[in-house]
Amino acid sequence: MRLSWSFRRKLLYTSVATIIGVVVLWFMYNTLIARAPTCFDGTWNADERYIDCGGSCALICAQDARAPVVIWTRAFRSSETTYTIAAYVENRNGAAGARDVQYSFQLFDDKNLLIVERLGTTDLPPVENTPVLETSIEVGTRQVARALFAFTETPRWERNLKALPQLRNTNQFIAADASRLSATITNDGIEDVRNTKVVAVLFDTSGIARAASQTTLSRISKRSSQDIAFTWAGGVEGVVRAEITVLPAF
Repeated sequence: MRLSWSFRRKLLYTSVATIIGVVVLWFMYNTLIARAPTCFDGTWNADERYIDCGGSCALICAQDARAPVVIWTRAFRSSETTYTIAAYVENRNGAAGARDVQYSFQLFDDKNLLIVERLGTTDLPPVENTPVLETSIEVGTRQVARALFAFTETPRWERNLKALPQLRNTNQFIAADASRLSATITNDGIEDVRNTKVVAVLFDTSGIARAASQTTLSRISKRSSQDIAFTWAGGVEGVVRAEITVLPAF
């Protein structure tokens, strides 16, 4: 039985339409349904504890993250009209860190009136304690009686999925009048380390911070060392101990 031309044309159109439909359905299935889950797909899937966090994802879910603790905040006079402010922050999230966290430093006078506020951002690397420092804060002729530090946003904590650089502090020496603190930062790793922040804090016999300073090492070559030094003009009275914290980029 011979098929009419019109029937064959209709059959051809139907076959083409069916093939196109199958291809479209296959594409939709693979892109929308069968796509492998990721930590950035905006969907609660795989072993995630919530949307794109927990489980095998680097991001720690908000309900599981522990807020950083400000251990102390101190202001140090650095000139007739300027101060340096430091805060010591404890990271209670183990091997997790937070990047670009916004904060506020405030200085108050003896009447508890605000003198100045300094806003900034800091990284909280996956280490136990992080000093946060602001320098050259102008106060004019007013006297600082109290300093306050606070985070102005909730940090987003992420587990560090790679090992931190192998950096260590050696040969630490402080002058008798605490006018100079020197040390050597050594990179024991097999890769160069860049943008390493180093913070120095001086303490008295009661464990109270009396001065602080910081520097950034742009590059420490693999298997090498760099000498660093911090200075305080005229020295700092009552200092018996210095603490140097190395904060690698992560």
